[in-house]
Amino acid sequence: MSIVEITDKAREPWDTFVKAYAPDGGLLQSWGWGEVQKALGNPVFRLAVLDEQGQFRAALLLVRHELHFEYNYLYAPRGPVMDTLNAHELSELLGAVKRRARELKSFMLRFDPPWLVGAEPVLAESGLRKSEGELQPKCNFIMPITDSPDALLAAMKPKTRYNLGLAQKHGVTLQISDQESDLEGFWQLLKQTSARDHFQPHPKEHYKKMLELLNPDGTLKLLLAIYDQQIVAAALVAFFGKTATYLHGASADLYREVMAPYLLHWEAILAAKQLGCRAYDFGGVNGQTCHHPNWVGMTKFKTGFAPTQAPAEYVGSFEAVINPLVFAGYRFVKQIRGGYT
Repeated sequence: MSIVEITDKAREPWDTFVKAYAPDGGLLQSWGWGEVQKALGNPVFRLAVLDEQGQFRAALLLVRHELHFEYNYLYAPRGPVMDTLNAHELSELLGAVKRRARELKSFMLRFDPPWLVGAEPVLAESGLRKSEGELQPKCNFIMPITDSPDALLAAMKPKTRYNLGLAQKHGVTLQISDQESDLEGFWQLLKQTSARDHFQPHPKEHYKKMLELLNPDGTLKLLLAIYDQQIVAAALVAFFGKTATYLHGASADLYREVMAPYLLHWEAILAAKQLGCRAYDFGGVNGQTCHHPNWVGMTKFKTGFAPTQAPAEYVGSFEAVINPLVFAGYRFVKQIRGGYT
């Protein structure tokens, strides 16, 4: 077994491995996601565990987040991806990451692997500890979509099915776009949504880079719900491997009675089925191991599409501190600003 840094020449085998072994579908550990991070100004590097035949056993995309002083921290979104959850191999991989981290003056490593509750002992045995906050949702609602459209409709909550039908009766239609002008429409809706729901969106450039880098190969699509010749709801949905992932969405303050988001997600599910996906990830929801008061309505909306499906409950964020003194200062500043995450 060897641990090596992966170059651009290995993009195809990297994505093939991630698609095969990432329990969540692997989007955030994909090669393309690393390219998006680089375009946003965050350096990345990729490590792989290879067997004696040079085949992948594990893959780890790490993103370097620079602070306002000379230190940084390394973050693996939904990583690592491993063919077998093994504490010894994970420890070996983390050892290589720590050596690189010291070279880069990284004071902390953070991971939120796509492993379900119950895998915590493996992470602890590997030298990681539970973080105080989360960067990715701890609970995601992942809907199996292998059944026929009629069967999926029949399994919905009656109210969800009714609202979907209402959107269709109102004449809401769907468009799939990669035009920058339509991204502007998405951005305007996102500003309305963030003001209404009290959250801070990413800068506009974040979404622009995502579309520029992930749309050409079909990984990312901008879906627009149209009513009365206006964009009334929009979503960025990724299609990677066998999973479609809802990443960002927005809806207008007006025309809420036409229930456009219901049709938007239903059409996204149908598009995912056509592309061979087996699951549709709605993103974060409340679950048994996580609860956000502001997510109650969102959870009700998402789970209505498959009410018998339980959320995926992940282990959450884990960390390893490389420089305790710098970490203590970072933690103090974050707490002053409203919470350590």
